[in-house]
Amino acid sequence: MRPVARNLAVVGIAVLAIGAGFVGGWYAHPSGSTSAGGTTSTLAVLAAGTLGANLPSFASSFANETPGVQAPLSAQLYEGSLAAATTLTVLGQPYDAFVSADYRVIPQHVEPTAASWEVVFATDPLVLAYDPSVPGLSGITTSNWASDIVRPGITLGTPNASADPLGYNAIFTIELQDSLNGARGTFYSHFYTGSIGGFAGPVTTTTKIVPETQAAAVLSTGTVDTYLIYRSYAIANHLAYVELSPHVNLAAYDPASVVNDTAASTTIVSGTSTRVVLGAPVLFAATVPSTAPNVPLGIAFIAYLLSNQTSAAWAADGYSMIAPAWTDHPSAIPAALAGFAPDSLPVVPAYLAALY
Repeated sequence: MRPVARNLAVVGIAVLAIGAGFVGGWYAHPSGSTSAGGTTSTLAVLAAGTLGANLPSFASSFANETPGVQAPLSAQLYEGSLAAATTLTVLGQPYDAFVSADYRVIPQHVEPTAASWEVVFATDPLVLAYDPSVPGLSGITTSNWASDIVRPGITLGTPNASADPLGYNAIFTIELQDSLNGARGTFYSHFYTGSIGGFAGPVTTTTKIVPETQAAAVLSTGTVDTYLIYRSYAIANHLAYVELSPHVNLAAYDPASVVNDTAASTTIVSGTSTRVVLGAPVLFAATVPSTAPNVPLGIAFIAYLLSNQTSAAWAADGYSMIAPAWTDHPSAIPAALAGFAPDSLPVVPAYLAALY
């Protein structure tokens, strides 16, 4: 779907409702800060590892355009979204905003104790990043990538599926490609042990568990030859990559595509037990934790991320925006965010909410 431009005047009016101002562009005054000579508020951000490639620049721009606010990298943490949810709910670390790479993480792991709503705002397809210096990958394309990466000696990097949604998304892509090829499990078993849908242990000779934040580094050093990663990360880190077919890249979120995605599944460790995760489109979502040190600041930052002030940058980074964004609890959404739709933000479509 094509992104729809958001009216910055709407953002400004909405921010007024949380103690901020709007003058000739984006201009916010979160509570507890002053534009000169007063206290300074520090924006604390917790987000999916892949967002570490572009969210710091958004936070910096937001701070530069918001008097009395700073956004040092030291106040930002980028890690797997499941691990980040644990950071909020178990470790109790305070952040003003949380952005997840899986729209299911916040309702399943953060609400209702540590948040009361989410906004779903973007999608980002999986691609195959690779080391172009590897001879066996010199002619890799969208149509032949699956045959090229099973050549002898070629290794695949992927994060831990129990800590990072990219880990299970990579598994889903492998499973869906397996079914597309009619491989009957042979493509999957080249990379993972166990049965499809069960716990996917890495085949150590072909699959290396590496955090997504290290994907660019391990590709550049030859630690792995390929890595299934979000397109935005590949673009931000100037990686060589090939697009994957819509059947396997988890980008589309229409009902038919979601039915296709849910044919894939895997089992992950969750707390002291295990649970099955179904395939789903990659949809990014954000919230302000109930434990946020500065709730108005967190809301203002998310409003900034959803505004037309940033939409071109999101697109350039490889994301496709959902506008207006969706929410799981319209009645709980802050006024500053509800202003992005004529009445209120639409609810997450039922066929997607069914996967919570």
